[in-house]
Amino acid sequence: MTLVALMATMPADGGRPDRLTRSADITAVLRRGRSRSGDLLAVHVLRREGSPTRARCTVVASRRVGGAVRRNRAKRLLREAARSLAWQDGLDVVLVARAACAASDLGAVGAELERLALRLDAVEA
Repeated sequence: MTLVALMATMPADGGRPDRLTRSADITAVLRRGRSRSGDLLAVHVLRREGSPTRARCTVVASRRVGGAVRRNRAKRLLREAARSLAWQDGLDVVLVARAACAASDLGAVGAELERLALRLDAVEA
């Protein structure tokens, strides 16, 4: 991915990409959204009503993934893999780490995330 493409996913003010932070929003995506899952992760997406703004994303890793170190590694891998994709505007995305995610490398996580996101038609091909 080029630097220009990477910068397109960042906010205009140079801060962090948009994130889902409210518990109610995350629960809505998990309950009402479409999902696809693989060996390393699950992807849940829900299109937001109203004006289409940039996609918002959050990463979830439960204790089933492992201890704190393994959960944090899995979340870092998922965040980095998600940053490289061109998500469609107006989507809320929840990425759920599986136990095998923490033991994988960025290439494997990125490839599976891209495959699942394409199946959901959540990224621009």
